[in-house]
Amino acid sequence: MSSRPDMQVVRKWAKICALVMAVLMFRVWENVQAQRLDRQVKALHAEADRLTYENGRLQLQIHQYEAPSNLETLAKKSFSMMPLDPAHRVAIEP
Repeated sequence: MSSRPDMQVVRKWAKICALVMAVLMFRVWENVQAQRLDRQVKALHAEADRLTYENGRLQLQIHQYEAPSNLETLAKKSFSMMPLDPAHRVAIEP
């Protein structure tokens, strides 16, 4: 008997090793993809939080600009408008 293993046995073990390596590589790829997607989801959540904060800030700014006191100040400064004196008001009766 020769001390060399039979070629069929070597091929069989080579196929088994190749299959195991393919499964392991697939698992590694799957984990890398899962981590990449998790990072993307976290980044998107952070972006959504930032945009929600920005939206709230802008809504507050709109309400401040629409406030009657701000509109009165803007009318006085920008358009030189003044409130009417009671003597200049005209009332329309039905």
